[in-house]
Amino acid sequence: MNIWACQGERHQCGKMIQREGNAIVPRCRAYMRDQKTVAERETKYLEWYQIVNTESNVKAATTYSRPQNCIRDGKLVDSMSSPEPYIAISYVWDTCPLFKNWHGRRVTEQALRIAARLSKNTTYALWIDAICINQDDEPVKMVELAKMADIYRGATAVLCLVPEIEDTTCQIVENGAGVMDLEGFRSLEDAGDTHGMYMFASQGSNETLQKLFGSRWWTRAWTFQEAVLNRATFLVGEGEETIPISDVLRISRPICRRAATQNKHDSLLGQRSSFWDSVNSMTEAVKEYMPLGMAMSSVWRRQSTVTHDMAYSLLGVCHLEAIRPDYRLPQEKVFVDLVEKASSKGDFSWLKWSYLVDRDVAGEGMSMVPVPATVSATRASAITEWRSAKVPQVSLVRGADFGVCIPHRSTGVVRWQSQPEGIQGTIKTLQKLSYGPEEIWNLLFGLHVGLACDIDRAAGGSGLAQALLNLATGYIDGTLQLEDSVDDLVGEKPYTRGYGFTAYASMAAKVWNNAQLIVMRSQGGTTVVRTNSETGQARLHKLPVESYRGTCLCLVVHDNTRSRASAMGVMVENDKAGSGSWQVTRFS
Repeated sequence: MNIWACQGERHQCGKMIQREGNAIVPRCRAYMRDQKTVAERETKYLEWYQIVNTESNVKAATTYSRPQNCIRDGKLVDSMSSPEPYIAISYVWDTCPLFKNWHGRRVTEQALRIAARLSKNTTYALWIDAICINQDDEPVKMVELAKMADIYRGATAVLCLVPEIEDTTCQIVENGAGVMDLEGFRSLEDAGDTHGMYMFASQGSNETLQKLFGSRWWTRAWTFQEAVLNRATFLVGEGEETIPISDVLRISRPICRRAATQNKHDSLLGQRSSFWDSVNSMTEAVKEYMPLGMAMSSVWRRQSTVTHDMAYSLLGVCHLEAIRPDYRLPQEKVFVDLVEKASSKGDFSWLKWSYLVDRDVAGEGMSMVPVPATVSATRASAITEWRSAKVPQVSLVRGADFGVCIPHRSTGVVRWQSQPEGIQGTIKTLQKLSYGPEEIWNLLFGLHVGLACDIDRAAGGSGLAQALLNLATGYIDGTLQLEDSVDDLVGEKPYTRGYGFTAYASMAAKVWNNAQLIVMRSQGGTTVVRTNSETGQARLHKLPVESYRGTCLCLVVHDNTRSRASAMGVMVENDKAGSGSWQVTRFS
């Protein structure tokens, strides 16, 4: 399979440096070698019932809340009083579902068809929401919705029904996951070769993967939680073709990184980079706990019929089950409650999305609260992992009557700020202030693309900040117009360690879109933010969100509107300056 269409020794695939021996070889040759190795294994995925029906896969009784009902042998059974194992089903409802009366309750014909089909291959009870939750009993429905995470966690297995899956899909995914275990892919990974990794994992933008990821199942908010809470989770086609979801998510990672960093196009395998960001985030959700900010990266790139579900569908993965779904609440109240509950547990990761809030139009209590529409509009998440800092207990809360309580530490009043300038002017201003390339990159692009040290690590290089700035500004002012073929280093030039930064520079060029920026300096540090309508004395406050190296995010607050944030950015701290003690303000 020559995915680069090379002919003989006329290569247009680009060259790579192998991990062992540092030999330089064409990408296509390494790919063909690894594909042959995978093919010689002659392995094939088992179908779901061949795995699930074995006794070793039956889960012992757990402490998870059980569903009220399941369906077995075409009958509704009581699951609350029995430890009987069950299989949970994840699927997408028909766009115009047809209902019928069944055993005294209204259920969808689609769900009954699913139950009949799957029951042919197992004696286990099935949990299917449209049958097992009484859709017309609102109090019972709310109780069952609150247990959704436990229902999927406690299942013997989870079957995600994706009708687009065929035998060919299974083969392509298995080959992609197998290739990622071998020498060629690992060499590309060491070099930070985003294009090469993508081509190996996707097997040359294979159309079968485009069909798989084009399924509606990937686009719905609830299917995120349903797919990541149970390690025995499988994607299943209409002919019972089966793929472990772990392998699908694995091959999505290099696809996601390529989608985020490609130079020109905003789609890959038929999907926008935000879609791939959503899928890639699912790999983190299989862990015991997922920070709210990361869950937003995935769920809020999806869709739901009711906006409330954008909050309720991520409660399980974030361990926020204390929130009880209530569809009577205003949407603003739902999202305020969501971030408040996360903060009360020490999870401030959601603040990394607060920079998206348009504070000039945000409603009362919402100046710091991100919402799905703004997160969905972003192309991709930054590669930097922003995590919550530990905050001591603070009893006194200042600020507004309604809003979100946020801990912060003052670094002092803004002693100097620049005039509004474009990106090139802002870079010159920062250089005059004696900031180095890494600090300038972090101030301008750290929140949107990633901190320079993290790009060094991802690209396999070191000290790339100046090259990043040069290339990004060249993209912005039009003096550089690299074609994708050059950015991907295809042709005769070997892809060497450290060259992967070019793709991150192209991400940076799309960040500010002709925005006017201002540099703000306090005694404790400096930040760069978009110009805003606030006037008067301002202060910079450190937020309880930081990178693994300690770089933090900061908040700009003006004295005349102390309970309403003005802007947010990355802070470069002054080495010898301290900051005030932690305080808590309710920002409106």
